[in-house]
Amino acid sequence: MKFSTLRPCLAALVVLLLSACTETNLSAQAQLPPPLIDRLPARVGIYYSKEFREYVHKETRSEIDYAITLGPAHVQNLDWLLKAMFAEVVQIEDPTRVAELQPPLVMVLEPRFEEYSFLTPKDVAGEAFIVTIRYLLTVYDGSGGRVDAFTFTGYGREKVHQLASKEPLQIATQRAMRDAGAKVAVEFTDQESVRLLLRNPGELFAPPPATVVPASTVVPTPTAVPPPAETPTATEELPPSTGG
Repeated sequence: MKFSTLRPCLAALVVLLLSACTETNLSAQAQLPPPLIDRLPARVGIYYSKEFREYVHKETRSEIDYAITLGPAHVQNLDWLLKAMFAEVVQIEDPTRVAELQPPLVMVLEPRFEEYSFLTPKDVAGEAFIVTIRYLLTVYDGSGGRVDAFTFTGYGREKVHQLASKEPLQIATQRAMRDAGAKVAVEFTDQESVRLLLRNPGELFAPPPATVVPASTVVPTPTAVPPPAETPTATEELPPSTGG
């Protein structure tokens, strides 16, 4: 085989080997806009499992290995978002012992990743990355009993500017995070089960009522009533004596 013929074959082989070893590593950044909501006077807990804190999405697409770190940025975002929604947020280490906490909690939240998926420009015959993130947010009451669970889904899209750049995928991921965070801020407290838990949130921050000691029952001692004064009797007037 001539060298002129062998050279294109070698070049194609090198490209194939390089593409098989390509790896895209990126980390989502914590970035949420300030939510335009009123902060509720409630004390809530948040439990981040080890799986959630350290979550990394891994997959191979078109012989490219993707590793997208999502956990740390989501912990920061949720902390920031919940502190904007509620007066006090407490991180819970052991969700089975929340009933022991004082002051008591209105509720405890546990987030989980249900889905992270993305489409490349090649997948959609376009010029953008499209990202979908779906979370499951489980709600427990102040004693640790499961109350409800809600799913929030965020979508993000970013055009590709450079063919080999990983930045568009990162930006699309952050936009999906922002979209899901906005839905949590607006929709979460409108859920009926959550509204029931928040029906009297101010009571958990009000100082305890002062202890009222009942007055002792005193039986008044009857006072002696003096007898009525006797009405003096009229003295009989004697006629004047006459001399003689």
